[in-house]
Amino acid sequence: MEIIPADKSHAEKIAQLHATSWQTIYKGLLKADYLEHGLLSERTQLWQNRFSSPPANQRVFIAVQNDKLCGFICCYIDEDDSWGTLIENLHVNPQFKGQGIGRLLLQYAAKQAAIEANLDGLYLEVLAENTSAQAFYHYLGADKAKAQQWQAPEGSTVDEFVYRWGTLSTLTKLSNQL
Repeated sequence: MEIIPADKSHAEKIAQLHATSWQTIYKGLLKADYLEHGLLSERTQLWQNRFSSPPANQRVFIAVQNDKLCGFICCYIDEDDSWGTLIENLHVNPQFKGQGIGRLLLQYAAKQAAIEANLDGLYLEVLAENTSAQAFYHYLGADKAKAQQWQAPEGSTVDEFVYRWGTLSTLTKLSNQL
């Protein structure tokens, strides 16, 4: 498996994985009609837009094995003056879960931020109901920094938490043996 920068040619596969992940994780949290009928087209449009006119601080990396998309991460370097680099998306193909791909993608993004960022921090938002992701981030050294609400694309409001690594080295120095 290798991690490489993503480009426009990867948009469709990223959108499909993004939609599949949300359909599983957000079932019962977001409107069923949106998850079943509107999500894929909305995520496809989102990723086409992200690749056609990316902000200067956007970075997208994919984990691939034998031309199969194993996972992806999208981050925004120095997105917030207090929090640092934002991990906007992190999703792993269900066929590859439990193999350390999420950790590797987070480490890769943290190393990229360590090279490029002026701020030494990394954060992400996770739904309050997504306890397995919260446990994963906590295991990797993140702290639950605050609670807030997310306005989902289909109009619902969902409780979420912000998880934060106060220093990039927390992730960049993690052992590959975790």
